[in-house]
Amino acid sequence: MPNKRFLVTTSDERSWKFDRPLLFLGEWCRLYDRKQIWEGMDAVVAEPYGLKTGQVERDITYVQTLSSQLLTELVEALNTFHATQHSMRYWQIVLGHWLQRYVAVIFNRYFTLEQALKEHEVSGTTIFESAGYSLATTDSMTFIWACNDDVWNHVLYSKILSYWGSVGAEVEAECISGVSGFVMKKNSFVREACVMRFTLDVVSKMLHKLSRVHDAFIISSYLPLKEEIKLQLSLWQCPQLWRSPKLKAVAPDMEMRQSFRIDAENYTGFEQFVRYQLPAIIPSCYLEGYSQLVHQVESLPWPSNPRFIFTSNGFDTDEIFKAWAGAVVEQGVPYFAGQHGNNYGTHVQHGNQHCPERTAVDKFITWGWADGNPNNVPGFVFTLAGRTTIRLDTEGGLLLIELHSSFRLDPEDSYFKFGIYQQEQFRFFAALPVPIQQKLTVRLHSACGKHRWSDEQRWKDFSPHTKIETGSINIKGLIARSRLVVHSYDSTGILETLALNIPTVCFWHGGLDHLLPDAKPYYELLRKANILADTPEQAAELIALHWDNISEWWGSQKVQDARKVFCDQYSRIEKKPVRTLKRLLTMHANQGSSK
Repeated sequence: MPNKRFLVTTSDERSWKFDRPLLFLGEWCRLYDRKQIWEGMDAVVAEPYGLKTGQVERDITYVQTLSSQLLTELVEALNTFHATQHSMRYWQIVLGHWLQRYVAVIFNRYFTLEQALKEHEVSGTTIFESAGYSLATTDSMTFIWACNDDVWNHVLYSKILSYWGSVGAEVEAECISGVSGFVMKKNSFVREACVMRFTLDVVSKMLHKLSRVHDAFIISSYLPLKEEIKLQLSLWQCPQLWRSPKLKAVAPDMEMRQSFRIDAENYTGFEQFVRYQLPAIIPSCYLEGYSQLVHQVESLPWPSNPRFIFTSNGFDTDEIFKAWAGAVVEQGVPYFAGQHGNNYGTHVQHGNQHCPERTAVDKFITWGWADGNPNNVPGFVFTLAGRTTIRLDTEGGLLLIELHSSFRLDPEDSYFKFGIYQQEQFRFFAALPVPIQQKLTVRLHSACGKHRWSDEQRWKDFSPHTKIETGSINIKGLIARSRLVVHSYDSTGILETLALNIPTVCFWHGGLDHLLPDAKPYYELLRKANILADTPEQAAELIALHWDNISEWWGSQKVQDARKVFCDQYSRIEKKPVRTLKRLLTMHANQGSSK
């Protein structure tokens, strides 16, 4: 074996050693804006976990199966802890998404560390003194952000090492006194947004007085506001602008958590560890703060017995809505969810029946597809309801729409995968003819500033003169100034631009590997029509080939036929969206709850 190396698990440089060889557990340890620090060090990076052929699918299946098993165990444990008798469906609505993420995160950290220690001989590692640090967050959204936090991850890795007992490494301690857990940074809003929010709140309070106990409850529908209002009017009810109030956070209580347990003794290895850690990590809104959450729910001015519930955005991290919906559906109220963006019905991770928004609802309204499951109801692209196509500039530029760096929430090493993604963006640019390079605008995701990938700086270092748009300009305006839009990941944007018949080229890493078998033929149509490229270089070649006659290429029968077949399946446009959605919702509401 080569010389021993000191293990580093995060980018927190307080845990590094600068006088000895290092083993970085992953690329997330080496922040781009700290390149001048780590570039010259005697260090290697451990092999990324979970990216071997077939492993992603196997790990996803395992995580989802284990999550379902843990949910069954949690139902009894939580009902006992809170002296309640809620159904499994209730708890699946309330914390199903968090539970799946929790299992995936613990799985990734556990097996990433195990793989690195098998492949490298480690001399030691730094472990922060963290007796007063709680891995529990206040809610599921804060948990998502905690999974990218250095200290939170460092403490979690130390828990894994402690569980193993001895890994042949010298453990050192460094104090993080005064830090009791991860705290999510407050968002800053521009003045205009605050004024708009205040205005909507005032209007909402006035409208609440006109709501009725049996009104259909529609919240975060993903419809444009105008169309959502029209939908409510078509249901013969006063339009409401429902919005969940801010969750009143309750801090984790380590002593109280000692009395919350699920059985771990009858398991070994990872399946034991994931159970050991669950009581320590479960967000406080499901444990210490649960009574406060219920109190907030009971104080809501929302309909007490709505005709039905419909949401496309509230089923994941809106704790108050989920707790309210869970209680209401136990009374027999029909609960419908709408598709939230892409990957549903196509991606191996979203194509099965493990997603709570598909299994815990009475009907799931898609953007056009159906997979034979009677729970799925073909619909249309909600975000485009009532919208007309965007008129492009036939002499305009090229627009490349980028993704932000990943949250580390997957079983595999999503951070490493994003590094591959970044390099493919540069390869795409380099393969473009210089005149088209000069017409390119790189549109960074609006969330880039909240992550630590240094997207803008990476692009500037690679191509100083390329125009970078950081997400501040409305995407519609950028598209209107372009003659062609390029999507570099399998995105909601692809579904939207294809549905609006906007000239589109797309490419992404891995080709069709992430797709369900039933979805692949439709993507093959895009590939044969030269809409979907296999590589960044091929995408650049196709763009160069058609650059001077984009309209002619896009309007060709081959392209339009492929686009129409694909859109009819995955991104359907509805000429009368309000009438169609009303029909779907009322028809299934009249059938009552199927659960």
